[in-house]
Amino acid sequence: MKSKKFKLISGAIIAGICVGSYFLFFSSSKKAEPNYNVFTLNQLDPLLLKGEVKAAQTEDIFYDQTLGTIADIPVKHEQEVKNGDVLLNYLNGEAQSRADQQQRTVNKSSLTAQQAAQNLGRAQARLNEAQTNLNQSKAELDREVEPEKKEELKGKVDQLKAEVTSTNNDVIQAQQALDLAYTEVNDESAALESEQGKVTSTVKATIDGVAMVNEAGKKNLDQPLVQVLSKTKQTKGTVTEYDLAKLKVGQEVSVISIGSNQTAQGKISAINQLPKSKTGSESEIPTYEFVVDGDFPWAYGSSVQISLPQPQLVLPEKSIVTKEDKTYVYVYKNGRAVKTDVKVVVANGAKNVESGVAKGAKIIGNPDDALKDNAEVQVVEND
Repeated sequence: MKSKKFKLISGAIIAGICVGSYFLFFSSSKKAEPNYNVFTLNQLDPLLLKGEVKAAQTEDIFYDQTLGTIADIPVKHEQEVKNGDVLLNYLNGEAQSRADQQQRTVNKSSLTAQQAAQNLGRAQARLNEAQTNLNQSKAELDREVEPEKKEELKGKVDQLKAEVTSTNNDVIQAQQALDLAYTEVNDESAALESEQGKVTSTVKATIDGVAMVNEAGKKNLDQPLVQVLSKTKQTKGTVTEYDLAKLKVGQEVSVISIGSNQTAQGKISAINQLPKSKTGSESEIPTYEFVVDGDFPWAYGSSVQISLPQPQLVLPEKSIVTKEDKTYVYVYKNGRAVKTDVKVVVANGAKNVESGVAKGAKIIGNPDDALKDNAEVQVVEND
């Protein structure tokens, strides 16, 4: 009986020890379990956007059939050209035919003018002869004293006066005919010059650059036959509407060549406020073009990445506590939660630090009402 009782007491003691150890162990574990997570406050990663190297200026020359057929292209593919250099020569067969016809018209008008000039010369000669005869008869009349001869000479003078008047009218008419003939010659010659100017024509470069010749442009009129690309280059990038507000004109960026991994510095010079037109294969998210100026040594059409720095320090919503018109966070220092006043501004939907904490600070990301200033805490770091 005694032995049985001893066994029961021993079992109870062992069970008590086990139960006590269980609660002691798990209670200690629960107290030691971290309740808060911590992150390091750092700048956002740079925003990476797609881009392409393009000429800062482009001149597209299309085949203009109204100017005729291409006589020749005096520049070679990828040849350097200057403003004023000839890029295309045209020959217009129809204009040549019209010029030939107009030349015949000019020849005919010139012959008419030549004949009018001869007619004027003859009329002038008759007038001169009539005037000479009149002058001689007047002189004879003045010298004559006999009445009968004087009367005879007077009749002759009257006759010669009438002849001078008649031939003078002929001269006037001949002069008018000549003036009209000259006017026609001038008009027809001007028309000839106009047609001759259409027989051959040239197209010249208006900028300095590199000529890109595309023979397919002779058949496909939608493609430029010659392009002049300026040697000064730009990077043209695209950005979605979500990140558009992060871009500012004058902002400095880094441009990274995907092919060579080289980097060049640039500056945003323009941002298109109208979205690119969409095609069926493109995303429904609107995208916008922007331009980066800089010294880019890569080939036209090279694919690049545009790295946009994001220096702002962003606080997650859950890490911020607002009470009694004060905003603060808990900074984890030396195992304690230190209540720290901060000033934040909202930009692009994020809360950016304006003052109070600096880069590298350890911020408690999930503070609760139980957390007190300068309380000792155990945390899990999420960096």
